[in-house]
Amino acid sequence: MRMRKVMAAALTGLALIGLAGTASASAQGSGDLVWPPKDITPVHKTKAELQKQADGFSARQQQTYPKVFRGAQDVSTGNWGGEAEGVFDDMQYMGNTVTLTYKGQSVTTFTQVNAPGMHEWSPKEYCEKYATCTGQVTDHRGGVIVFAENEQFGITSARNWRRNGEVVWVQTWTPGIEAQLAALATDRAFTFTR
Repeated sequence: MRMRKVMAAALTGLALIGLAGTASASAQGSGDLVWPPKDITPVHKTKAELQKQADGFSARQQQTYPKVFRGAQDVSTGNWGGEAEGVFDDMQYMGNTVTLTYKGQSVTTFTQVNAPGMHEWSPKEYCEKYATCTGQVTDHRGGVIVFAENEQFGITSARNWRRNGEVVWVQTWTPGIEAQLAALATDRAFTFTR
């Protein structure tokens, strides 16, 4: 029952902030999503191109976090990178942290944007082998949002599998903000394909 409320809140949140248009709840969610999608277009960018993109991602986070986390204060974006900070030629994924104060508590999120073809697991495989999935919804562009928990580390995440082969995920160590995670993960500003 709790996950139905979370999914409903996620759908409402997505529509209210206008980041993902409409979404719909699905009992299976990923049943129709073939992974990896056919006709993936690989992305190969220089360090300079990726740094420009990372700067754009940070600017987008500064713009959207106060909308997604209504009343958030002290939004601070970390540097984008891979296993370490910084970007390099032909990087196929990048991530960063964002810290903020929301409803009087400190919140940290981690975002990772994967280029088309980088994330090999299908939603089904992810849920069967790698995560405890708690629900899923389809997004308005034929993709799937999968919610998962890692009780050992207290992590909650939302991953958006997209038809172009990208997977974008946002996680946190703060419970109860799944709707916000879904809104961020489905924001098409976070993409390798521009």
